[in-house]
Amino acid sequence: MLDEKKSLETELSDDEIREGAPFAALSYVAFLWILVYLVKKENNYAKFHARQGLVTFFFLVACLFMHALPLIGSFLYSLGILIYLGVSLYGMYYALSGKTKAIPFVSDIAEKFVI
Repeated sequence: MLDEKKSLETELSDDEIREGAPFAALSYVAFLWILVYLVKKENNYAKFHARQGLVTFFFLVACLFMHALPLIGSFLYSLGILIYLGVSLYGMYYALSGKTKAIPFVSDIAEKFVI
């Protein structure tokens, strides 16, 4: 897993990172990861972050469903939204800084997506 991330960083050119960074950051905003796949299909940097954005989006949807639970639903929803915001800001920071930083837990799931 670590070797795969190192090889991705060495394969990416500075131009590819510079071109894909704004879209990579957008991929952490709710459903905007779809935009990255439609507009920047060939940019591996943007696709790396879009996969992680897809996982965070699924987490956001799960939080919305948790809100419907009686008694503890509101608490779980609030906690989930805070986690979502923290993970999204973390991903955006690294996307804009030009790094392919794997978000713990999120990247493990994102690696399994072949899109």
